[in-house]
Amino acid sequence: MSESPVCNLCRHADTEWYCRKDGIDVVRCRYCGLIFAATLQKNEDLIKHYSDDYFEPYLKTQSVHLKKRFKKRIQEIKQVVFPGRLLDVGCGAGFFLKLAEDIGYTAEGVELSQYAAKYARSRLGLHIFQGELGDACFAPRSFDIITLWHILEHVRDPRNFLTQVEALLKEDGLLAMEVPNIGSTVARMAGAHWELMAPKEHFYYFDAKTLKQYLEESGFKVIRMQTFIWTTPAMIFRAKAASRNGLSRFLLYSLVALAWCLSFIRFRNLPASITGDVLTVYAVKKGGTV
Repeated sequence: MSESPVCNLCRHADTEWYCRKDGIDVVRCRYCGLIFAATLQKNEDLIKHYSDDYFEPYLKTQSVHLKKRFKKRIQEIKQVVFPGRLLDVGCGAGFFLKLAEDIGYTAEGVELSQYAAKYARSRLGLHIFQGELGDACFAPRSFDIITLWHILEHVRDPRNFLTQVEALLKEDGLLAMEVPNIGSTVARMAGAHWELMAPKEHFYYFDAKTLKQYLEESGFKVIRMQTFIWTTPAMIFRAKAASRNGLSRFLLYSLVALAWCLSFIRFRNLPASITGDVLTVYAVKKGGTV
């Protein structure tokens, strides 16, 4: 790279190479430590990317998302704010929104994908705005809860996006979110083979420090941060095996079989002493009483 890209978090343009995947360089800011894709996909390319082919595998695993992630999250949110008006940004096919609506929240969603938004409306009967959050024209301070489940890493300008989110929350509003955790042991060990390293769609890679800095500078106070395991050892070995040949490939696939017994740890919240490769964060607007 002839010129360092500007960091979205600290605005410096001094980066070092981290890895390369899918033909895209991923770099680390030398000032704040944020890791991000050196080249960001254009909006029109993203819209094409989030097609039915993108969402079909997700729809096939809806039971996993509902039972192992979304049900836990909605119960955690209910402990802090209930009832209320909830907005799920990047709601996908609407499975989380449906759970929220079923337990008594007034639930609405925003989704970029036309395919996913149509599914959520027609199959689940949900209120979905199809497009960008900034185009939805929601009134300021009109939501009690906003959720961002694996959305911030997809956004081209996280700083501006979080400012928009903050403006839509009431003074005592709650922000709940998840992002891949580049600071985890799994992410560091796997490198470019980490399943959540996907620079064609995941533009930014946060750890606890950089995500907290983003939130605090956007007007939020973190009240809870926890992690869980997304990428199991078997998934790492399988990804590495796919790029090898001969005996090395055979040995790695053998490790896949041996490590499969650890798959039960996926999606489980972890104690503070163990850092998983997904961060779940709850934050309130500064000055909020939640």
